Amino acid sequence: MKKFNYFALAASFLCAAGVAKAQSSVTVYGLLDVGVMAQTNAGNLNASTWGNSGSPINYPGVKNGNVFGFMTGGESQSRLGFKGSEDLGGGTKAIFLLEQGFSAATGASASNGMAGNGSSTSAAQGGDNALQGMLFGRGAYAGLSNEQYGTLTLGRQQGLMLQNIGSYNPVNAQMFSPIAFSGTYGGGGYTDNAYVSGAIQYAKKYNGFNLKAMYAPGGVAGNNSAGTTSGFQLGYEEAKWGVQAIATHTTDATKLTGITYGTGLSTSGGTVVPGNASPATSTSAASTIPTTAGTNQILVTLANTSALQLTSKFQATDKLILKAGYERMFIGTPSNFQMYSGLPVLPSGFSIASWTPNRNNYNINVYWVGANYNFTQSLIGSIGYYYAGTQQSGTQLSGVQQFQSAMLDYYMSKRTNLYLGIGNINTSGSNVQSLPAGSMLSGKTVSTQQTYGVGMRHTF
Repeated sequence: MKKFNYFALAASFLCAAGVAKAQSSVTVYGLLDVGVMAQTNAGNLNASTWGNSGSPINYPGVKNGNVFGFMTGGESQSRLGFKGSEDLGGGTKAIFLLEQGFSAATGASASNGMAGNGSSTSAAQGGDNALQGMLFGRGAYAGLSNEQYGTLTLGRQQGLMLQNIGSYNPVNAQMFSPIAFSGTYGGGGYTDNAYVSGAIQYAKKYNGFNLKAMYAPGGVAGNNSAGTTSGFQLGYEEAKWGVQAIATHTTDATKLTGITYGTGLSTSGGTVVPGNASPATSTSAASTIPTTAGTNQILVTLANTSALQLTSKFQATDKLILKAGYERMFIGTPSNFQMYSGLPVLPSGFSIASWTPNRNNYNINVYWVGANYNFTQSLIGSIGYYYAGTQQSGTQLSGVQQFQSAMLDYYMSKRTNLYLGIGNINTSGSNVQSLPAGSMLSGKTVSTQQTYGVGMRHTF
């Protein structure tokens, strides 16, 4: 009898452990993307501390000459994450996610080499300042999910447009596609828009339809609209086709203009407004604000940004998928730039040394079309064409960027693939880059750039 009781007690413990395991789970996951690349009309590759070596083809940067070096994040940004859920019963779960981007070349958190992030003397390098070296910059949220009522999440999350682009981008690789990189196009106006801090998101799917709504309060005393982000998405997907429509708006969005160092300010040109002054007292960027290297002080431009994104895909055959999209962004004058007059600290932890409001209102229209083709179950080819035109003064076209991208993926397993990527960019108008004094091609202009890369991506 006593022996039977022991067995019964042990069985009850095992059952309880099994129930607990079914009710709660935590997953550690990640991705490593490494390779080598060559780029024409490029700056240095391996000195960067951001999430990918070298500049994605949608960012012109400083171009000194041809370069060959290590590539990290050629197809996808390397990352480490934790996610989990707890079954609360009745079809409801508590969920969470923490995700960090990093450079596989250096092990550093994904950033763009701003002050205090491992690069104390260089001006803004145009990296992914949406991440800015934060510990869990790619995601940090918790929420509730219900099978009937949908999912509610609160915290730092990808913007709606960046969440959507991956499924509708023909060449979905951040070094070889201008919309895969979470920059201007992925963010819907400014790079900083690509990820939204302090966001509240609701998502629901029903019979093929999907709906998402996002809102991030600004938290500014006396002004509930200052610094806010809002967005809405409605779409439909079934086995062979899908369409999505997204609209977003950010009031007083920030864009990195430069970093402070030495005893003065460094900017990418133009006029800056000291943080404790009004726009009417603008001064040229010289040595108006003493600063020290590595003090996390940055220069920003403020603007209201609005964007509309329309995407579609269609499976024409068992092997061929066609994809297309359109995005229109408007960069306008900020509504509440006075809120930055006290030199506040941004959500990323960087303080604003100086700011200037955007006064040059303009539109950016982006179109893309392309296809994915499955040669075999293991070999997938992708090709895409992207066009980005900037409009100022109504309909006047001031700058154009055209991108051609191609990629070949070979899947050695479900978790490991090799890839070959090629990207080309042609620019005209205001997008043509004049090389600075001291560069190897000083005095010349650059209107083209080619990127070639070979890499391996492994998920776990």
